[in-house]
Amino acid sequence: MSYQVIARKWRPQTFEEVTGQEPITRTLKNAIEHERLHHAYLFSGARGVGKTTSARLFAKALNCHKSDKPTVSPCSFNDATACVSCVEIAEGRSIDVLEIDAASNTGVQNVRDSIIDQIDTRPARDRYKVFIIDEVHMLSTQAFNALLKTLEEPPPNIIFIMATTELHKVPETILSRCQQFEFRTIALIKIAERLKIIADAEKIAVSEIALREIARAGEGSMRDAQSAFDQVISFSGESIDVNDVTNALGIASADLLTRVVSAIDAQNALEALKVVDDLVSRGQDLRNYCRDLSTFLRDLLVAKVAGDGAENLLESSSASFEDLRKYAEKFSESDLTRFFHSLSETETLLRTATQPRYVLEIGLVKLIEMKRVAGLEKVFERLLKLEQTFTNADFTPNQNSDSKKKLTNQ
Repeated sequence: MSYQVIARKWRPQTFEEVTGQEPITRTLKNAIEHERLHHAYLFSGARGVGKTTSARLFAKALNCHKSDKPTVSPCSFNDATACVSCVEIAEGRSIDVLEIDAASNTGVQNVRDSIIDQIDTRPARDRYKVFIIDEVHMLSTQAFNALLKTLEEPPPNIIFIMATTELHKVPETILSRCQQFEFRTIALIKIAERLKIIADAEKIAVSEIALREIARAGEGSMRDAQSAFDQVISFSGESIDVNDVTNALGIASADLLTRVVSAIDAQNALEALKVVDDLVSRGQDLRNYCRDLSTFLRDLLVAKVAGDGAENLLESSSASFEDLRKYAEKFSESDLTRFFHSLSETETLLRTATQPRYVLEIGLVKLIEMKRVAGLEKVFERLLKLEQTFTNADFTPNQNSDSKKKLTNQ
């Protein structure tokens, strides 16, 4: 049997397995239980957060043959006793659940052939005929217009589920006819927990910090994180540590981040330039490093302002919470805020830079200069306070001293 990538092998088979979208799965389950089904749904959100997966699960729940009515617990694909309908929907070959890629079927004729001409045909075997239209925003204006009348007055037992990553491109006339669900990006800790379940089942030994690094590489997308996990497994095999992750994914190691932070604190421009040289020698993406450093600085600020309650708010897993607090003590809140904004400008410049090395070097030297200026500002503030102290001091001659002078003159 050919190898199956983790994202496909571990696609959720039940609503409970969908990670990070609890309000949406709860609403869909309630709609099924109370038989309050709408004829059109629109799922929007970033890539890899569960839109198409939830659409398939909803279609399975509506058509599962193990129940005489729609059920919130359809068959799992891995279940040997799964019904034919659930298996075919999971494999994408059901005759009553039609998946249409709007990105490659954008025209009005595609909509007529794939949807409108089939809309009056009753389901061949299942309770509902379900049309899942992925990337629906890619349809042309004429195609949307052709779909509009069908959405407004669909025949019985027809349900549309549309998915999009660009909600603003979907016409208002379509939006007003759908129940809309906004899928959120998934929290890092939830992605890491899901990856841990997969690692245990696949008998992959992986450290917690390595899992967090892989989860962070997903940037809120479960599918992207699982693809990154696949890549790391191919690189290191069945035993994974954080060094394997940084090497396989080109992520900056904790050492390269803390070296720059220490260089900023010590105002050591040479050390910062050496870090850039190391990055170039290793062939690492300088923009990715800049982004990782921004995340690290953000976490320093969180550790500083939130104290003990900050651990669950951290995005970077490159250093322990104790180390983050130690480095955070070296800077003020205003320092870290200025550093972050400056580094954001550097990252923007790196997107179009023909010489990214020079841009990053200048950006890091700028941070060191900001630290130096901040130190001078503190000196000036102290001098100003001292000046104000002398200005406000009472230098009125002592009364006893005046009396002594009078006696002497007599």
